[in-house]
Amino acid sequence: MHTGSCLCGQINYEVDDTLEIALNCHCKFCRLAHGAEFVPVALMTAEKLRIVKGQDLLSKFEVVSTESFRCFCSYCGTRLFNHNPKANYLGLIIATLSTSESVVPLANVNMLSRNMSFQQSNGLPEFDDVPPIEELLELV
Repeated sequence: MHTGSCLCGQINYEVDDTLEIALNCHCKFCRLAHGAEFVPVALMTAEKLRIVKGQDLLSKFEVVSTESFRCFCSYCGTRLFNHNPKANYLGLIIATLSTSESVVPLANVNMLSRNMSFQQSNGLPEFDDVPPIEELLELV
């Protein structure tokens, strides 16, 4: 079991997952939303996340082109996860975990939309987009 929260602590969550599918996302949407060159996320099915406090403060922004929602705290603005209801998957923002040091990314994804002037040098495998879950599980 993992736990996490937003910056102000008004939203708390629990995750019943090993979080072994962790990735560094280099897509334009993540870079813009975080003001960073990439964002470490952990993929899991949506039912593995439970908001234990602050559900009423959880807001979402729809990204139509990806058929997903960016879910964040309406008070402090912390983005907690992305949710794709069609695929029933979440991309949990690893930095919001209280146990983030135990979650290690397996690969760099969405490299086609990365900032081309940024040179990634972490030695992880790189993928043009997000490969199928089965392919990611082979990296575990």
